[in-house]
Amino acid sequence: MISDRFAVLSHALNPRYRLDRLLQRGAAACVYLAEDRTLGRRVAVKVLHDEMAATVDADRFRSEIQLLAQLRHPHIVPVYESGEANGLPYYIMPFVDGETLRARLSRLGRLSLAETLTIAEDVARALQFAHRHRIVHRDIKPENIILDRGRALVLDFGIALALDGVEVCRRTLPGLSVGTVHYMSPEQLDADMAVDGRSDIYSLACVVYEMMCGHPPFTGGLTSVMRAHLTTKPRPIIGVCTGGSMGIGSVLSRALEKKPDARYPTAGAFLSALRAAAPRVRVVGQRVAVAPFVHIREKPHVDAFSDGIGEEIGSALRQFDGIVVAAERPLERTAGDAHIARVGRAVDGDALLVGDVHDRGSDARVLIAASLYDTRSGRRIWRGTAAGSRTGELGALSRPAWDMACAVARALGIARRPDLHDRFGDEPTPLVPRQGFASGPNGRSAVR
Repeated sequence: MISDRFAVLSHALNPRYRLDRLLQRGAAACVYLAEDRTLGRRVAVKVLHDEMAATVDADRFRSEIQLLAQLRHPHIVPVYESGEANGLPYYIMPFVDGETLRARLSRLGRLSLAETLTIAEDVARALQFAHRHRIVHRDIKPENIILDRGRALVLDFGIALALDGVEVCRRTLPGLSVGTVHYMSPEQLDADMAVDGRSDIYSLACVVYEMMCGHPPFTGGLTSVMRAHLTTKPRPIIGVCTGGSMGIGSVLSRALEKKPDARYPTAGAFLSALRAAAPRVRVVGQRVAVAPFVHIREKPHVDAFSDGIGEEIGSALRQFDGIVVAAERPLERTAGDAHIARVGRAVDGDALLVGDVHDRGSDARVLIAASLYDTRSGRRIWRGTAAGSRTGELGALSRPAWDMACAVARALGIARRPDLHDRFGDEPTPLVPRQGFASGPNGRSAVR
């Protein structure tokens, strides 16, 4: 069966992709390693099993994958493209040679508080970003979190939405619910309830609970776990694991409330509460809020691409000791010193970074302009520009993001850690010429 599927898929992907070998066989799909001959990179190809494919609307699957492909975030493994091979839907994503959170938990049992919070922050930021763009993951679990070079990446982002039509099938077919139902929110189990971003917050809280305690909030058989999600409060972590605290226990209890309205409204609010409850591992320093960057077109707006650039810069800023990136994002536009101060207070930030993204012709290049403001005085303390690309592999914007993060840190008087090496070398990204693009609402002061 596997060899037949391998041959069919290999033929469908040829000539651009060369299929190498089977990486993993899961409950819902098989994952293969392949080589992208055009771009010279390794990719992972995920193919649905027959029983899943039989209930999937192929056109809807492709349209949802196209929507998900717009997500570009430093903690989201993107989807490159999708297709169909002999009736089996597949999608292609970057190959990340890391360890899943499930594998790490199986190896270690549970994680330290510091590592737990680091992973939770990466995942929460990915969720906060996707929820802003109206995409819900619906399947947050340790198997869908991969750990790579000190960061956590979320896999299969939103794929559950593309498979929404087979939700009943997933619960009833043998083996398809194992490893997932332990992290399902009550509204996912109740067909009459709407599912939004607060469902992901519940699932992430289940994962945090397991990282700290060594097991999810509810264990046992499929039916008993489903019933517990709907009717039972989990045991407080203070009585389940050493190292637990009343503060973190209270945060998890709220995130695991049965009714969505009783939970934290956003993933950022959940992250802020976790930070506040764990002062022993909290980094104290300059608090920088990064506003969603604006895409400058005929009608300037925030989209997943421009917003992702701001997220990439924020991720780079987190690599500096002495900088704390605000968990919540200021969603209002800046309009004068008083407005900047108000936004800064709303997100508890000492400095506010705003920016614009400008398309540059048909060569897929973009220009990034950003400004940093002191939220107390409204004074601009830094401005800068850099060049990036709309295409390329995961993290293609990391070079300009890293350069901007370094410049922001210097403006705040914060030196780079001695052990923090520049993986791009010593040659910085050239500054963008000031001519050739119009001013934008956020980054305009950077190009005057």
